[in-house]
Amino acid sequence: MAQFVPRQTFALPNSIPKTYYLGHHAAAQSDMVKRLNQIHLILECRDLRLPLTTNNPLLERSLAGRQRIIVFTKCDLTSNNSQHVNALRKLYGDRFVLWNKNRPDSTKSLLSKIKEVARAIDSITGMRSMIVGMPNVGKSTLLNALRAQGLQSKNAKAAKTGGQPGVTRKIGTNVRIVESESNDSKRGVGDGGVLVLDTPGVFVPYVDNAETMVKIALVQGIKLGLIPEDVLVDYLLYRLNKINPTFYKQYSKPTNDVQELLNSIAARTGKLKAGGVPDLRSAASMFLRDWRAGKLGKFMLEDLSDEAIEEHQNRMLNPPLSMNQAKKQQKEARAQERAGA
Repeated sequence: MAQFVPRQTFALPNSIPKTYYLGHHAAAQSDMVKRLNQIHLILECRDLRLPLTTNNPLLERSLAGRQRIIVFTKCDLTSNNSQHVNALRKLYGDRFVLWNKNRPDSTKSLLSKIKEVARAIDSITGMRSMIVGMPNVGKSTLLNALRAQGLQSKNAKAAKTGGQPGVTRKIGTNVRIVESESNDSKRGVGDGGVLVLDTPGVFVPYVDNAETMVKIALVQGIKLGLIPEDVLVDYLLYRLNKINPTFYKQYSKPTNDVQELLNSIAARTGKLKAGGVPDLRSAASMFLRDWRAGKLGKFMLEDLSDEAIEEHQNRMLNPPLSMNQAKKQQKEARAQERAGA
């Protein structure tokens, strides 16, 4: 039997959208800026499966000037790789934490960091914090976990959560996560405790790389259906094959053919229409759900090599701030090429 050889490249359709920047994203970002003078600490959530892509330059710039803790979420869906942690440490020093929603000690550790900041600020009205990030990176889930841990309450849910973007559409009211504590002890955070604002996810105004949009869709950072599921499954198959094709062995033998994969999934799981016709749409949805739940391997969707990090840093310094601006930059670049020809 011939040895399986995975694809080395993936051809993306031209129909991939370049943005998911909606009206309520712009409104929320504007509202955050207006409230910034009341905020002491920014808690910025990023998805560890896309640690660079979920770093929004719009939030980086507009919310500058405040202490910031970067909270990498979805740690339960990625492997514990020391090389990745070291790469992130080079980028952010001790300004980040890896947060696992399934581990109370992980929430407790983050809460301790927040209390450290609160003790240093020592505000009589309480420390005010704001949770920010791109859509569906786990902001509301984090707020609920911090409140439950901080108030030692099992019924402390303060924010609605969901597995899709857009559940939170406007900035909420202040939510207490730590009560007032005596400043006589090292654990005290002073009068007022710690209050947190939950905010809507804010997308980047423009994404110049189609593959990046596909990755964001895989982690459900854009509206369901904006990119067809068969494209997402095909790209995920491509990535799985490059990492470990046995990750989906319960569904199919190694293959580069997405139709072969979906037919095999339908046959093995009984997802059939009338007359025994394979239900490929249901098979595709199941495959994506399984990966998103960590059942088809746990890994990052992007590279953290020195080259990738340098490219990311350059992009953060000069990001296109809108679709129109990006088109203008492309037009100017073409004009320069023609002038130099």
